[in-house]
Amino acid sequence: MKSFVRFCALFLAGGLVACVQTQENLSDFYPVSYQNLSGWDKENYSQLLTLFRQNCQQIQKLPPNRYLGGVKGLFGGKAQDWLPACNAAMTINISDPVQSKQFFETWLQPYQYTSSGQTGKVTGYYEPEVQGSTVRFGAYQTPVYAKPSDLIARKNTDGQVEYGVVQDGILVPYYSRAEIDRGALKSKNLEIAWVKDPIDLFFMQIQGSGRIVLPDGNIVRLGYAGKNGQPYTALGKVMIDQGLLDAQSVDMYSVRSWLHSHPDQAVALMEQNKNYVFFRSLKDQNPNTGPIGAFGSSLIAGRSVAVDRQWIPLGVPLWLETTMPTTANSQGRSPWKHMVFAQDIGGGINGINRIDLFTGWGSQAAWYAGFMNEQGKILMLLPRHSEQQSLPVMTTK
Repeated sequence: MKSFVRFCALFLAGGLVACVQTQENLSDFYPVSYQNLSGWDKENYSQLLTLFRQNCQQIQKLPPNRYLGGVKGLFGGKAQDWLPACNAAMTINISDPVQSKQFFETWLQPYQYTSSGQTGKVTGYYEPEVQGSTVRFGAYQTPVYAKPSDLIARKNTDGQVEYGVVQDGILVPYYSRAEIDRGALKSKNLEIAWVKDPIDLFFMQIQGSGRIVLPDGNIVRLGYAGKNGQPYTALGKVMIDQGLLDAQSVDMYSVRSWLHSHPDQAVALMEQNKNYVFFRSLKDQNPNTGPIGAFGSSLIAGRSVAVDRQWIPLGVPLWLETTMPTTANSQGRSPWKHMVFAQDIGGGINGINRIDLFTGWGSQAAWYAGFMNEQGKILMLLPRHSEQQSLPVMTTK
């Protein structure tokens, strides 16, 4: 599930998986003081400790040597690296903000990556709400498909998951979006729901999960189940290249508005993105919680982020200093400085200076995600290690 501002396919994984480690010089990571975390003194430390404990519960389920991600040799990249801090977190009086603050400052060391010298980029993503039905009738004519049984997923030599169907011993892409739109899956009984608007479905597929709002007001939660293995084409770029939208004004709302204003061209345009996402029904998921991210826990609005796990381990706390669109004016910005947690991944999130902030669900969450395209400062908070404690702590301006 992911942001439309950057127009990249980011998708939720069903659970924590092994990852490929980036070969990078650890000397490019510098410890910095908590004094350099602008806004740290104003955080809700008790809430942060609660979230950290929840992360620990996920980590403690894993084999000690399980890689969470990060560059090769990074302390904090294995589950076992976090166990001492996790054990200590369970002894803290969570209702005491002073103890909670001291826990982080004692057990976690902020690190800044300085090799690239680049400011980070921060976008947003959300969980869409779409009008739909579990039966086909009236205006509900666009099917939402479950993953076909003959669609398989396997890891390639780089450790990345590939989707497709095997033909003559070779994995090839599944039906394209256009072929599926024209009925390639019609006889397979894969329909989970039916929605009113194919444009809504298209954007829900980019996000990778969603909520189907039924006619009686009940909610059906949908999670990412897989994709067809076809290449992803950024619709925003296509529209810019064809002169349909201006590069300076393209965002989720301009694209959606254009598609709705040109129904005779919308389907053909969306079909230029051959990539197609399949869903699964999440019958037991609490409607008051976010979708399940790649880390295996429910995403939390304003606290969960999607990262490139080749650089940033899943579960790691991050310090984020960025800006947020103001609801009064999409062009306005206000400072936003908080601790967030790496709980999701996505194919469009590349590098250590790139994260995607989960904004929640509903119209306001969609608004924030639609207009977020910010610069930001991103730091990792890693468990303290005897060798790392001997490194000088850098005070930056």
